[in-house]
Amino acid sequence: MGVRTAAGTAAVLLSGAAFGAAAVLLGGFVVRGLGEMRYECTGSLPDATVWWWLLTGAALLAAGRLTYVRGTAARRTGPREASGPEPGGDQQGGDLPGDDPKGPLDGKRPGAGGQRPGAGGRVAVVLAVCLGLVAGAWGVGRWPGGEEDRAGGSAGDTGRKAPAARPAVAWTVPAVGDDEGPGAWGLGDAVVHGRLDGLTAYDARDGRPRWTLAAPTRQAVCSMSPRADRNVGLIAYGRHGRPCATLVAVHTVTGEVLWRRPVGGDGVTAKAVVVGGAVAVAAEDRAVRGRTAGSGEQRWQRALGKDCGILAVDASEAHTLLVEQCGKGARLIALDTATGREQWIRALPVESDATARVVSVEPAVVAVHEADDRGTSALFGFDDSGMPTATVPLSGPDGTVVAFDHDRPLVLGDLLVARVERSSSSAKKTVAYSLENGAKVWEHAVPADGEDGEVTHDALARQPDGGVGVLVRTLLTPKVVLLDPATGRVRAERAPEGMNDLTSIYPELLPVTGGHVVVNHISMSGEPGLFAIR
Repeated sequence: MGVRTAAGTAAVLLSGAAFGAAAVLLGGFVVRGLGEMRYECTGSLPDATVWWWLLTGAALLAAGRLTYVRGTAARRTGPREASGPEPGGDQQGGDLPGDDPKGPLDGKRPGAGGQRPGAGGRVAVVLAVCLGLVAGAWGVGRWPGGEEDRAGGSAGDTGRKAPAARPAVAWTVPAVGDDEGPGAWGLGDAVVHGRLDGLTAYDARDGRPRWTLAAPTRQAVCSMSPRADRNVGLIAYGRHGRPCATLVAVHTVTGEVLWRRPVGGDGVTAKAVVVGGAVAVAAEDRAVRGRTAGSGEQRWQRALGKDCGILAVDASEAHTLLVEQCGKGARLIALDTATGREQWIRALPVESDATARVVSVEPAVVAVHEADDRGTSALFGFDDSGMPTATVPLSGPDGTVVAFDHDRPLVLGDLLVARVERSSSSAKKTVAYSLENGAKVWEHAVPADGEDGEVTHDALARQPDGGVGVLVRTLLTPKVVLLDPATGRVRAERAPEGMNDLTSIYPELLPVTGGHVVVNHISMSGEPGLFAIR
């Protein structure tokens, strides 16, 4: 009798556990699905916490089934217990553990008045099922690809690819016209969008406008500093067909104009206004001038030679770099930002008209491209004394390095990180080069024949933690990929739904608090001027 009892109990528990596990998983996925309406499997195994909750739910449901079976057996044996067991027969129900063949402690036989047989069991079943389903729903919610994983994270040192996050396109701002915008400033909790008709600041969380600074009547924003520093940014206004004749400093928090300065002669050189610490530097009227950023008071100036012109300017708090072309030659000049004192000069290998860009001030890195098809086209690195350290050709075995778009290559320590094109106007991968010897260190690329179709790398951005953010666009799933700067490995991916048809040519990626903002500097087919990924 004991063996049959144990076997029956085990069979009930096993069937209950099987039923419980199925019900828990089903209930959990339903709850998760209703809350999200979409999830994807990552191929990762659940952790110990997930197994604990799933087993807890299954055990509760198994216990509920056992209680239910016992109650059912008790109800079936009630009339027989009233007249006693049949001779030589087995008692039904009493063989289960805990069943008392004499009935309840109050001496009442089941079914002989009082509580109906199995009523308590039914209550226990309901409670067990409810608790089991809640436990299962919690466990499934913690399954890889669930809410915790969708918040992002790092692959660590395990080599496992970080699960794709599932943020949303939080907000969009419609584009106005199809003219190329002069720039944008990422401010952490806000973004300032530069357009020809002025500036508008948007809250990074919800896209609400914070302030607007309109350009004067019949004037357009013709130059804008690549970034703001200490809550000050620079812009310049000009009339159609005339020089950019007014330099303006803007307080980025309030939109207040801190000062205006008229510029005579040739006006302000396009893309040659910057802020380095407490000094505003601009190439204007055949000179480079440094002004106090908060007041506009001139601190220093460096006049240009007769046949010289400024190709590029950038500044940090300590150093200002100028790329100056005189005749057919060119040189890189380093100045003290506070005083304008010359620190060093280095000739560049240029013998024809050239285009240049300061990629980084500290360390010094410049991009140079000559008009001569056989001339210089490379990125050059220099140490603190102006001695060359590395040369990275703009065209090489990997393709063509993108150096002159709205987003410049990144310099992270001794690495230069850039997007690289190959036989197309769209970059196909991101490559890191050593600034010690110019050698390739790593590359990140997605196979073009993958599930997502053709892949392009549209923009780069330095992350607040020093990582690399890449705006990647495919035919199906545009996303932001976060790379480890030392290895190029994927730390995390943010692939929101609804990003299709939002990215245009020349997008700029700006990290903000809690996500990223993409600025489309040209809207070709109705794409928004800005949109946020959170």
